[in-house]
Amino acid sequence: MKPLHQGLDYRLYKIYAWGGLTLLVVYIVVSTLVFDTLTLPGPQAFLLLGGPILLYVAGILLYWWWVFLFKGNRDLVELRQEQGVPGITALKSWNTLHEAMAIHGGNVEEYVRNARRANRPILVWYGITNLLAVWIVCPIALGSLEIINADKTVESVWLGGIFLGIALLLVATPILAGWGARSAGEAYLAPLGLAATRTPGLEVDLIGLIGDGQKLIPEGSAILEGERYGRLVHIETMDKHSLTVVQARLPAFKVQSNEGKLVPDEGAPEPVVKALKSLRKAKRWQGIVVHAGPEGIAVQRQSKGTNMWLYDLWLAEVLLDEI
Repeated sequence: MKPLHQGLDYRLYKIYAWGGLTLLVVYIVVSTLVFDTLTLPGPQAFLLLGGPILLYVAGILLYWWWVFLFKGNRDLVELRQEQGVPGITALKSWNTLHEAMAIHGGNVEEYVRNARRANRPILVWYGITNLLAVWIVCPIALGSLEIINADKTVESVWLGGIFLGIALLLVATPILAGWGARSAGEAYLAPLGLAATRTPGLEVDLIGLIGDGQKLIPEGSAILEGERYGRLVHIETMDKHSLTVVQARLPAFKVQSNEGKLVPDEGAPEPVVKALKSLRKAKRWQGIVVHAGPEGIAVQRQSKGTNMWLYDLWLAEVLLDEI
């Protein structure tokens, strides 16, 4: 998916934001210095000066509502039309790689559902901030502040609403952030077309109990299985070891990591050699060995880090695609 700060719509938004702000400043200066707007009765002056400000702010708020509600899903539909394994640019981070592999070879519908669930906390938070901004700004911009100040009850309600909104925002922000993190983290396997078929058990760590350290440690391996591009996938992880296997019929060859640089053996097919040349030396490729043969391609890894198997799966699919 394109970042929120890219695309034609965002360029038009920047033109609106900066161009509109410039015009707004010019309008206020001309209105006050040339036409003496401030000499008009209070409500009229506020309306003439505050009305354009409200329209300008409303345009900005509406743009971001459109971004949160529609832009991401529209970009997903566009990306879904692209074919093939995601390119090297997807390796920028785990999140970008996960997204690209969910779109290509995974379950796009599941990914869209998860993305919408993860967006809900953002929409709630953004809705609260919008309501608070409207509550504060509208009486000032529309010239109603004099009426509010004239009635102590109305003034108390207005000020109370501001403090209540700020308190609600302070309390809701960490809660919504946690909700969003959980929503984003849930079912991250399903969009990839994978599922956990075995999870490691937990056993008591006696040494940890004595030393007041970790009480439970994982026992056994975790297994993920599924199907991508019509090929069966088997991934097994345990501690810092992982094995990623993709079923296919291939010529026999081997690839090893030389301090993060992937080096094929002499019997590797030319497309594999060419594909590996395009991969720069990187820490993500340290500690891996690739074996290929008639039954498929397997990537063994011994390195620290969580979910590094996702990079191994990408590498296996890239080599399969090249062959």
